[in-house]
Amino acid sequence: MDIQAVPGSPDDADKPLLDDERLDQLMRWHGTDESNLPPASTLRNLSRDTVAALRELREARASIAGLRAAMGRAFWATDFRDVHAILLQALGPPPGADP
Repeated sequence: MDIQAVPGSPDDADKPLLDDERLDQLMRWHGTDESNLPPASTLRNLSRDTVAALRELREARASIAGLRAAMGRAFWATDFRDVHAILLQALGPPPGADP
């Protein structure tokens, strides 16, 4: 069972921020070019951030697979109501819509 932090929960504060700079540092630390390593201070929390990056990658892959499947269903749908239902399910409500 995979336990994940619920957005807005106290566990969410412990979630690492993986911006482009941090992802670049992770790739450089795990890469094979030892002449281009980031500063030693970036080794802090390396394993935690690597696991978080892999978790994000897994979530992104699942999201992409779901969107691709929805696109396939929408392509073959003949009724616009079906297309709208498929897109609403895949993408969620439009921005600014009440939950």
